[in-house]
Amino acid sequence: MIGLYKLLEQIGEGGMGEVWVAEQSEPIRRKVAIKIIKAGMDSRQVISRFEAERQALALMDHPNVAKVLDGGLTDQGRPYFAMEYVKGIPLTEYCDQAKLPLNDRLQLFIPVCQAIQHAHQKGIIHRDLKPSNILICLYDGRPVPKVIDFGLAKAMHQPLTDKTLYTAHGIMVGTPLYMSPEQAEHNNLDVDTRTDIYSLGVLLYELLTGSTPLESQQFKDAALAEILRLIKEVEPPKPCTRLSGNESLPQSSQSYGALLGTLLDRWADQRLANLVLQPR
Repeated sequence: MIGLYKLLEQIGEGGMGEVWVAEQSEPIRRKVAIKIIKAGMDSRQVISRFEAERQALALMDHPNVAKVLDGGLTDQGRPYFAMEYVKGIPLTEYCDQAKLPLNDRLQLFIPVCQAIQHAHQKGIIHRDLKPSNILICLYDGRPVPKVIDFGLAKAMHQPLTDKTLYTAHGIMVGTPLYMSPEQAEHNNLDVDTRTDIYSLGVLLYELLTGSTPLESQQFKDAALAEILRLIKEVEPPKPCTRLSGNESLPQSSQSYGALLGTLLDRWADQRLANLVLQPR
């Protein structure tokens, strides 16, 4: 037990924490997700990062962002927080399993953009947008995306914790396949909302072509310096090139061929920024 919550099953694990499905008994009965710092990992830096994630979630109130519900300390003094239990599968995996056509994929992607717009309006940069952090859940048979895991979030206008939050020099923050070039810089000083927009563009590219702009095979055996060089210097093929020349793409994308690719090039350059940045 952790407070009012009975731990049922571990469903996730990261460098600093674990995520459990738990049952809340009072004042209402429901399932929640509990994120807790791992035993032995409660250093000052880890606790600061954990508290920053909890506060980032608490600042937001959007139907496509997982909600934080409660927080506290275990009997052993380890911080935890309870959040909405999001039972879903990654965005790209859902689209491929359901064999969604182009328009349905775009319709799912738009509320993801709106969720990130909401985070930006609250002064929060996610910094780790990727399919596994955008889960598709079914509500009354209708797919709804939920953005999760703000563990690498950065605040633009106010501190998320009263403890010192410091990213060590030379430490790469984020997931290389979806990382913006400025995230790959050693100082990370230029990271702002545009880094999330870049990652959204990578997600859109993958959602509609079946591949990320830089392919995972390029990173498989590469040293860190080479990974950083690829992110910062290599110009990936345009979507139209990848769509027109790859027969292994999802059938929904193949059928649109080069025409879809041309539209996607234009859409990714102009429409995506408008969706995220324009006030509603």
